[in-house]
Amino acid sequence: MGQELFFGIGTVVLLCALVYGVMQYRRRNTAAVREGDKVVADRYRHDRT
Repeated sequence: MGQELFFGIGTVVLLCALVYGVMQYRRRNTAAVREGDKVVADRYRHDRT
């Protein structure tokens, strides 16, 4: 019985983590994403020169 209990708890924890990740991805700030992409592009451009 103990092993099944841990399996059930682990399943619930994994499901909660997946739901949290999806919610965070959907609520991301598009302005921050664009700014981050700009920083990465600038670093890449300067690294290649």
